[in-house]
Amino acid sequence: PELLSLPAKAKNDAIEVSDEMLDWIDDTEVVLTHRKIDKVKLGNVYISLDLEAEQNTNSTDIHIVISDIIFTKPKRYLISGEEQQGKTSLLKYAYKEFLKLKMVPIYIDAIEIKKSDTRSVLASALKYQYINLSLEQYLELPGKVLLLDNLSEIRLNSKYRNVFIAALNDIFENVVMTCSTSFNYILPEINELNEYAKFELLSLGHVKRAEMVEKWVSLGIEESISEHDLYTQSDELKSRLDTIIRKNVVPAKPIYILMLLQLFEAYAQQNLDMSSHGHCYQQLIYQAFDHAEIPKKEIDKYLNVLTELSWIFHKNGGAINQHDLEIFFEDYERTYLPINGPEIIKKLKSNSILIERDSKIQFKYPYLYYFFAAKKIAESFTTNSSIQADVRNLIDNLHREDYANILVFVTHHTKESWVLKEIQDALSSLFKDQKAATLSEDQLAFMDEFIAKIPDLVIEQREIRDERIKHNRNLDAIEKEKDREDYESNDILANINKTFKGMEIAGQIIRNRHATLTRDTLFNLASHGAFTGLRFLNYFIYISDTAKSEVIKFVELRLREHPDLTNIEIQDCAKDIFLHMTYGIINGVIRKIASSIGSSEAAEIYVNIEKDDPTPAITLLNQAIELNFKRNLDIQRVSQTATKLKNNPVCTRILKEMVIQHTYMFPVGYKEKQQLADLLGMSVQHQRLMDRMKTGKG
Repeated sequence: PELLSLPAKAKNDAIEVSDEMLDWIDDTEVVLTHRKIDKVKLGNVYISLDLEAEQNTNSTDIHIVISDIIFTKPKRYLISGEEQQGKTSLLKYAYKEFLKLKMVPIYIDAIEIKKSDTRSVLASALKYQYINLSLEQYLELPGKVLLLDNLSEIRLNSKYRNVFIAALNDIFENVVMTCSTSFNYILPEINELNEYAKFELLSLGHVKRAEMVEKWVSLGIEESISEHDLYTQSDELKSRLDTIIRKNVVPAKPIYILMLLQLFEAYAQQNLDMSSHGHCYQQLIYQAFDHAEIPKKEIDKYLNVLTELSWIFHKNGGAINQHDLEIFFEDYERTYLPINGPEIIKKLKSNSILIERDSKIQFKYPYLYYFFAAKKIAESFTTNSSIQADVRNLIDNLHREDYANILVFVTHHTKESWVLKEIQDALSSLFKDQKAATLSEDQLAFMDEFIAKIPDLVIEQREIRDERIKHNRNLDAIEKEKDREDYESNDILANINKTFKGMEIAGQIIRNRHATLTRDTLFNLASHGAFTGLRFLNYFIYISDTAKSEVIKFVELRLREHPDLTNIEIQDCAKDIFLHMTYGIINGVIRKIASSIGSSEAAEIYVNIEKDDPTPAITLLNQAIELNFKRNLDIQRVSQTATKLKNNPVCTRILKEMVIQHTYMFPVGYKEKQQLADLLGMSVQHQRLMDRMKTGKG
């Protein structure tokens, strides 16, 4: 048990935390198994979360802090969050940290509070949490901390709830309370909470997911795992996680991340295809049913109701009202045996499968909606002409996030060939009047002078961990920006987005089903994905070259606001800005195609595409796929790529950037860096000295 020194006036010499309390603090509350350790404790997988400060009504600034603030700067905090966001785990972790700081925390779950008698509530909690520590002794202590969980669930009316909080404020200077996000609406009515610093617990973005995955990968082997193995295995798992979470399709909450890591672990042990994401979604749904205590014999009934209901939601913009729900059950019973509709809906609502918002019923989380709507399509497509028409509509509007996601889920439900045909036809129709960009010397000749002028690249010394955090922060920023996108009004932007979504779906099928699809099918999917992206790139290069003079003129006008620039300098600067943008797009699109359609298992397919079409664009694409998915810098392979691109300044520059980026994200030895630098005509900055000074440098 944990022992703490007591002040002299207390009767016993030390405070002793009970074994039951210490067990509870370390309990993850879901059973997690890991190949390296017998029992996964909360401390093994816990990471500090991000908190967003309550915004001042006049301010648009978002202030984000790390959740450790609650014990590094103790005062009164109120932290809101959705269910399963990690509120209780945060308090468990804080309990332990306060003990280390020689403070004396007490945990209370407000769900159990039925009377406003503060003293009896505290006395009861002390009895369970500490050995031989009376309420009188506790109240004398200087380092008291109250951890009050689930304030929004307290079983007192508003008058006595406020009396209870006021009494706690008289006793405790340091308090951390948690509540549901919806409780924020009634906070202005509770004067007793006015002085509390208010924060909202955020979901796990890319930075936090990477941190949790690294913790999982190194569990039990923290001191022996090599940096290269840690980052390679972590990136492999995180890339699978990101594909499943897909812009919050599955909520990016700690519990979901851990459940998915657990599923990957199970698949690896059973030698199942780890990237079969359909299995993962199905398991999450079965776990939701378990949580709802739906008997095994009734699971088929619930699956069927949700499948049919999802289609009604889909036809009505994602949600229906109570009247439509009644009509749904009347129609349902014309086809299937009678069921107790209201009872089923009540159970699904009380267990966060369905939710009521603005008097309309809908799925609580997007993955549930996409899973069941896609199940309906997969089961009915070949026999139902109206569903076939709906699928065409989904494909025509592939730029919409929800439609693209339903199609991705269809590929998890069925292996029938119509899915692949529909997706390949859709890809073929995009930018069909364009040839695929080859990125040949001739096509990029207009950029040669620009490439010759920009500074040579240098392999710098960078801290790998810092670079990886920076990379993940950038991904978080991009996701925030994407939330504000709207493609409805512009055909060209919609087609560009369809291209990207189509490539991603083709890649998901390749990664999910590489073991069961024929070589020809994989080849067709990968080449349709690649050449659709390259047709768009050709379109972009064409408009770049033809619109160059207009774009440069536009930039010149904006630069004239700087009176210290001469006309010649303005023209040169405008031209450079234009070419820099064009280069960035070419570089970015090649990498986007690679990350969308690539797979570590289907390497042979990409080699065959290059044999059939040995252009600089495909050569670069293959190198990008290898670096992205194999995460291994094969110097001989880079040398072959460099030879193929040797008279192509733009493509050679992109290759150099890819290689340098890899050295920043993964450990690469001094000799290998020097070989790469010689091979690509680059220099290495302060190499030997820095490598000696600090291990772990990129």
